[in-house]
Amino acid sequence: MHVHATSSPDASLPERELALRAVDESLDGIGFVAHVDFHPGDYCTGGFHPDSYAAAFREADTESGGRLRLMMGVETGEPLRFRREIGEAVKDLPLDFVTGALHWLGDSFTLGEEAFRQGDPMELVEEYYRRTELIVSGCDIDILAHMGVFRRGMALAGRSTGFDETTLWPGLMRRILTAMIERGIALELNMAGLRRPEKASYPVPAVLGLYRRLGGELVTVGSDSHRDPWIFFGVREATGMLREAGFGRAFAYSCRRPLPYDL
Repeated sequence: MHVHATSSPDASLPERELALRAVDESLDGIGFVAHVDFHPGDYCTGGFHPDSYAAAFREADTESGGRLRLMMGVETGEPLRFRREIGEAVKDLPLDFVTGALHWLGDSFTLGEEAFRQGDPMELVEEYYRRTELIVSGCDIDILAHMGVFRRGMALAGRSTGFDETTLWPGLMRRILTAMIERGIALELNMAGLRRPEKASYPVPAVLGLYRRLGGELVTVGSDSHRDPWIFFGVREATGMLREAGFGRAFAYSCRRPLPYDL
């Protein structure tokens, strides 16, 4: 449920090829996400073209010949800050799902090392979660993408990433997850961090476990793949992590409605 193709400027393989690979991998379906970004410092800003994305999606659907479910999604960067711009950009697309992603805090890019080189890194982490609370409380999204992705930048800066945010900010984390449950926003288990120096899923198991204990059921699995050799990375491992956390099913999406499937 988190596959980037060339409709995102930072990805290298077209939707058509990824669909055919998914068939070869015996996957039941994949959810494409195209980056929709407006932050002036972001590499992907200006790279979203809805008409070409829709055309590439239709081509992939035709090529796959009904052998798997294809879902059209977007990854909206900073959906609270750029709510109006995002709404205008995607208004004509027949989307199956919308993910919300937090990459920037002001002009600090949390996926890069520079943001964590100076000052107290935990202040930035706390601000990330306070902003996340606002996103899940007020934005029109179906899935929260890669919660805790700041660990990528921390690891690059040589900072420790082995902390447990559920014990550092218990009230804040409970409010975030409770708001998601109440508003029907799914928590994505994103595996990309397990192939990077931080060696951590997004979110980490402690957050995933708290979400489940609070009654959370809506979860999706994402490889966050952009290029070889990481296409569909970690999907099977994610299934095991979800089972261990107490989940019996995960979700795909159609017309912005969750569709359950057994793990």
